[in-house]
Amino acid sequence: MNRPFTPFEEYMLLDDRPAYPMDSFRLLHFSGEIDAAVLEASINAVARYQPMLRSVARKTIGFLGRARYIWEETKQPVFFQKISQENERLFPQPKRIDLFREPGFKVYFAEKENGSVALLQFHHSVSDGIGEMAVIADILTDYADRVEGKIPAENPRNLDPNLLVYRGKSGLTLGVYFRYYFDIAVTTRQLLFGKPIPLNSRAPSIQADFNAANPDYLAICSAELSSKETRQYFSNAKTNGVTVNDLMLRDLFLTIGDWRKRWLTQDATNLFDAGLIRISAPMNVRTEGRQNMPAANTVTMIFLDRKQRDFSDPQRLLQSVHREMNWVKRTRQKHVLLLGLRLRQFLPGGLAQALKSPKCGATCVLSNLGRVFDQLSIPRRGDGKLMLGSAVLEEIDATPPIRPGTLISISTLTYAGRIRIILRYDSQNMTPQQAKDFLQTLRNKM
Repeated sequence: MNRPFTPFEEYMLLDDRPAYPMDSFRLLHFSGEIDAAVLEASINAVARYQPMLRSVARKTIGFLGRARYIWEETKQPVFFQKISQENERLFPQPKRIDLFREPGFKVYFAEKENGSVALLQFHHSVSDGIGEMAVIADILTDYADRVEGKIPAENPRNLDPNLLVYRGKSGLTLGVYFRYYFDIAVTTRQLLFGKPIPLNSRAPSIQADFNAANPDYLAICSAELSSKETRQYFSNAKTNGVTVNDLMLRDLFLTIGDWRKRWLTQDATNLFDAGLIRISAPMNVRTEGRQNMPAANTVTMIFLDRKQRDFSDPQRLLQSVHREMNWVKRTRQKHVLLLGLRLRQFLPGGLAQALKSPKCGATCVLSNLGRVFDQLSIPRRGDGKLMLGSAVLEEIDATPPIRPGTLISISTLTYAGRIRIILRYDSQNMTPQQAKDFLQTLRNKM
């Protein structure tokens, strides 16, 4: 079945560049032995109920000669490549997905000493983080059944492909729009006129050749809080009357400020003092009654702006973030970006023209996936980690894409009672040492 692209899917497609692929990743680190053939069978079994993961993009010409993009569903099996791990990398280095030639879901698998790693690669046009984690949960459940000699259930979550027609619907009616008109106008002005600065104000990526591929574009590092530290972090949020996400946003702002003071020259620091630090955060737009929708990009972004002077009082900063997030939720601010993308499609040149000259859209991305795999009926080890036959899922690294000017993205998730922090960074404009220092600073604040 062919499906037209939603504005957000088209935005992700057109913002895909060789130097900055619009790919997100999930890395599963296993101890023990994973049967690669069984894993591949589970992946293809789950993909049968995931139309977006099996679709390719086609460009057509629509009304008044405007470019239109549609999804064409295919029946080809999921790309699955078993490779040898010949170096010290913790994961295989993937190749960029070309949606016009192949579906937006690929898997690499590599065995290593005392375990293995599976790298699941998603083009961000086909799914958001919530959808990706649901796909992985289904794969793990199917695999666990197979290695235990059980017959996996057919479509166990009763996924309904017909619900995909709603994936681009934000739920913003004219009544809601006019009710929150003045609030929505605030965010509209922010997106149109705000000028955030990169983590490194002198990063050359803003003027880089985006058509020159970066062979090392997946550069990540990660850290983890202990079970005790995780419980304390959740307790801190409750004590302060804020959400865990509010607390993470505050700590990320403080980390950006501290890191730049250490690593930038005085001139760059002075520029930073007057600049706008922006964190971009994805927000789910799935609605009640559509929880059985297959994986899709049913997400939007909100943006929080601060300046260096706002970091002098951490408690005051936390309360300001909490108030803003409450305002965002109460006044439906998450719909503003989706509305803007839809309107931009009708202007001359459409979204392609808007993305022709990339600029820094955000200093950093924060994607908090929350608790993952808590509800799976898979045996667990004493520490809460999933047991799949003779293998154990030890760690999960998740990372959204980065784009020109946005040198880093932070993803957090809680697995087996431990918060994990994953930093993806622009390896052309940030050294591994700088990335590890940023990650450690953030971990220490948490």
